[in-house]
Amino acid sequence: MQKEISAQPRPTIPYEHPDAAMYLKLFKENLIRLRHKKPAYCRHDEAIRQVFDSNSDTYQVSLQEQCEQLVRYITEAFEHYAVWDYTHAYYPGRPSQQTARTDAMEGVSRVLPTLAAWLHANGETTTVISGLNNKAIDVAELLRTAFLAGTNPEHKGYWGQLHDYDQRICESADLALALWLSKAWVWDSFSSIQQQQIAAWFKQVNTCQTVDNNWHLFPLTVQLVLKALTGEDTIAHDKYARIKEFYVGDGWFRDGARGNYDYYNAWGFFYSLYWLDQIDPAFDSEFIRHSLSTFVEKFRYFFTAEGVPFFGRSVCYRLAASAPLLAAIDTPDPCLSVGEAKRAFRTSLEYFIRQGAFQHGAPTQGVFADDPRLVDNYSGPASSFWSLRALNIALFSGARSGLWQTDEVPLEIEKGDFSFEVPAIEASIIGTFKTKEVVVIFHNDYISEQSPFTRRLARQLWSKRILEKLLGRAERPKNNLLRKGVTCYTSKMFHFF
Repeated sequence: MQKEISAQPRPTIPYEHPDAAMYLKLFKENLIRLRHKKPAYCRHDEAIRQVFDSNSDTYQVSLQEQCEQLVRYITEAFEHYAVWDYTHAYYPGRPSQQTARTDAMEGVSRVLPTLAAWLHANGETTTVISGLNNKAIDVAELLRTAFLAGTNPEHKGYWGQLHDYDQRICESADLALALWLSKAWVWDSFSSIQQQQIAAWFKQVNTCQTVDNNWHLFPLTVQLVLKALTGEDTIAHDKYARIKEFYVGDGWFRDGARGNYDYYNAWGFFYSLYWLDQIDPAFDSEFIRHSLSTFVEKFRYFFTAEGVPFFGRSVCYRLAASAPLLAAIDTPDPCLSVGEAKRAFRTSLEYFIRQGAFQHGAPTQGVFADDPRLVDNYSGPASSFWSLRALNIALFSGARSGLWQTDEVPLEIEKGDFSFEVPAIEASIIGTFKTKEVVVIFHNDYISEQSPFTRRLARQLWSKRILEKLLGRAERPKNNLLRKGVTCYTSKMFHFF
């Protein structure tokens, strides 16, 4: 029996139900995007693919070196796409439901944590990273410029006035994390007036309503960062209490009272909870670490060297699946070996990247290469940078957790067959050693009325594609297979092909 969670009515969110004024704004912002966008930057796409091709004799490098090369690749392309003092970046790709400007803000907010994590790991030696084109980029100066410009109402790149259910509430959490990670090189270099300006922009989240799901973690992240940086405590404990209401046991959270159990548990809930614990270990470490350990004890069985049984939304965030494993080995009492976490992380990166998961300096909008069937309407050209969430933890904690130095050990599927239940989400997990395949089977249907045609991945109509290009607003079909009634998912991932 699944846990009953009290539900709240879903609010009417403007970008989901645009009126004439919203359509006009979308059209105008799309014109601005067309004016400022730059050519797709694909100079080193093949080079980064080869770095992660374990079958190549030329590019046999360590995991640490692979991650360093990936950050160099990302930083070089980011500088190419960035505009207005690194406050926005117009990446090529399919738009979200939000405006083109919001999509461009994601091009910054979802990249800066990676740059800040790199700076945290390397800043005592150097703040300068060289792109794969060997151009030197001062990461600390880049971050300082972005934060001062983005929070300045008089600057063209101002990140704006936040409102209820605003996508920028989500993005503010990543920006706050980047500010915390880079504190010694960025925040501490600002004057008192500059710090007040930056803090004032972030404090907007304190008065904004959010969707009643994992979104409660975004203002909490901002508030814990502000407390750590300024000493001012505005933490919304009611939001955290609501997050804990979504916890159903076995390490799993439901993504809202009527939401799914899916991979957001890995790259949404536990990624954010890990950072809350890092920012303030006194916040609620007992629950965070216990639930993480409980989750990872079984979730580690999901990983194979060639694929993961993805289910739910946002499959384009696929490279972040191993984030909870890397978080777990950075705790006082890890529930898995560092060698196993390392193998899950490395093989996941290699499998997807050598199949085309990076193009034009960014993670593709799909599972492998771009696939419009798999891009949710809330995802824009840079949304897939959430794929870097496992990388961010690796950069931040790899030296102290032993990730870089430890030898890999086999994954559970590489050791033998297994079969077990996860009662809290009513699912069976089956591993077959001979085929190296892991299958997840849910014991209930999300919808009762379905057919082979309603369960398939729908394609975007040409009329919708034209409208999407004209307005710069997503007009794609919804293809969350869980909500279509698909109950069986395999690491072979053929259901996404």
